[in-house]
Amino acid sequence: MTKVFIDTSVFIRFLTQDNQQKFEQCAKFFELIEQGKLRPYTSNIVILEIQFVLTRLYSFPKDKVLSDINKLLSLRNLILVERTDSHKALTIYKKYNVKYPDCLIVTQIPAGSKLVSYDNDFVKISTLALSTPADFS
Repeated sequence: MTKVFIDTSVFIRFLTQDNQQKFEQCAKFFELIEQGKLRPYTSNIVILEIQFVLTRLYSFPKDKVLSDINKLLSLRNLILVERTDSHKALTIYKKYNVKYPDCLIVTQIPAGSKLVSYDNDFVKISTLALSTPADFS
């Protein structure tokens, strides 16, 4: 079974529906997860970013954000990865010059997993197996 680490941008495109094509790609991607065809991972760093983006940038009400996050956390077989490697994240930050939270996320991706994201900064990191939700339809 394909292991996928879901980045913030995928959840944001799904929850905001601000890009219809990406929303539909995400909906199909999440359906594959619900069917048990993909093994999903994410982390509380991603949850923190979702909360920040939805409340600060999109001005979603707190109750809606909490409800949306609870729905995300109920994805079939979702595993929250909590361990980070700060030293490795700082090395990635220095080498690739991407946002530090993204560097922390990179250290959380389980071996053999694909990072699923729309964030183009991750393209800079040559060691990642990077995909978008469209790659799974």
